[in-house]
Amino acid sequence: MIDDEDPPGPVAELASHPPGPDLAELLSGLEVGEMSTHDLVAAIQATERQKSHDEAAQIRLLAELARRPEYQRCSCPVDADTGHEHRAVEPAGDEVSLAMSWSPGRARDRVALAAELTDELPHTAAALRSGALDLDKARLIADRTRCLADVELRRRVEAVVLASAATRTRTQLDHRLRHEVITIDPATAEQRRRRAKQRRHVTRPRPATDGATDQMASMELHGPAEDLAALWTALDAAARHARAEGDARTLDGLRFDILTGLGWTGLELGHLGCCNPACTGAESHPLARRHGKAATVQVTVALSTLIGVDEQPGRLDGFGPVTAEVSRRVSAEGPWRRLLTDPAHGRLLEYGRDTYAPPAELASFVAARDRTCRFPTCDRPARDADIDHIRPFDQGGTTDAVNTWSLHDGHHFGKTHHDFTAYIDSSGEAWWVTPAGRCYPASAEMVGPLISNNTEGAHHAAETPPF
Repeated sequence: MIDDEDPPGPVAELASHPPGPDLAELLSGLEVGEMSTHDLVAAIQATERQKSHDEAAQIRLLAELARRPEYQRCSCPVDADTGHEHRAVEPAGDEVSLAMSWSPGRARDRVALAAELTDELPHTAAALRSGALDLDKARLIADRTRCLADVELRRRVEAVVLASAATRTRTQLDHRLRHEVITIDPATAEQRRRRAKQRRHVTRPRPATDGATDQMASMELHGPAEDLAALWTALDAAARHARAEGDARTLDGLRFDILTGLGWTGLELGHLGCCNPACTGAESHPLARRHGKAATVQVTVALSTLIGVDEQPGRLDGFGPVTAEVSRRVSAEGPWRRLLTDPAHGRLLEYGRDTYAPPAELASFVAARDRTCRFPTCDRPARDADIDHIRPFDQGGTTDAVNTWSLHDGHHFGKTHHDFTAYIDSSGEAWWVTPAGRCYPASAEMVGPLISNNTEGAHHAAETPPF
């Protein structure tokens, strides 16, 4: 008997075809508009398998990069004083950060995950390569089992959850992982919970993730549930009392305003806690100084905007662009000073070779000029960074605005100990050179919007300074 039916077409192969070059070719030849809804779903599944396969290929490359000798070197001594333990994923991650224009944190995390999956969770890496698992689930398995110090225990949990991971949602997989981690090591689960309290923290403000451009931000509090419950209960009670007294604001708005009001009051008084400056100890927490200046919310804004001539956006330190009205509001909270941002003004702050530590005025100028860490992909605020000599002080570098820049401590460490180098070319441009020999410019952002001064040919901006 002769079978007259046509052989299965490319769409029919999608449902079971393993990922790799052949599947990539099939997917690239699909005529999407001519496909049935049923076949579209099969194609979506196939593209997900192929994406996981490609992610696994990058994982392999990243893990190999971290093994290279260029990233094994570290000049920082390993001793009790420094407490430093070299991790090749950090300099390798910085290399990837520059090459991919990823944030340093994202790049280091990706390299660390690659090394972890390759060395400690090979079955998870294999599931990713086969398309049975996506990268999000693979990362979740690594994250949830990392607390198990014994690699064999990690692999036992891995084996249990991988059996059904492909058909579980991320949330379902997460519940299973947490259950198995406690089950397999119950003796230390409570110890881990107690130690976790030491990692309580509050994140920096960051732009809201709802896609809006309305200058909204979010923060995250991470710590013991009972402490956060106490904070919420007090805020909620205060907000409900205000509403009962006739305040027209929403309960959500009142809770927010009561909490953030603590910050503005603390900056005004110079301490957080008891409202009486005479309070001491646990009742009152004086605010630390940075680069010799008191803490403040800092905004950079064009002088013309500050005096109401125009409505150019300002820049809130540590956040980004804000409207002119926000800039004026923050500026009104305290005195401001005009900064001459032409490089010629930097020469007025030169201190030559006689002093290593940058004086407060130079540190303030450099932080205002740089805005963020000068590692090209780092956006940590300059006010929280170290003031570093581009050309090292002990190699003839001067302590002035031309030879100093703001570096987040992690990248300052990388420049000192991980074979990342920096130099200034003949035009005054600063450059980074990585262990792989690749070069990246480290130009500071313009402080503007700027206003030209026709008599001096310089630029000016106004800012609220740290007082």
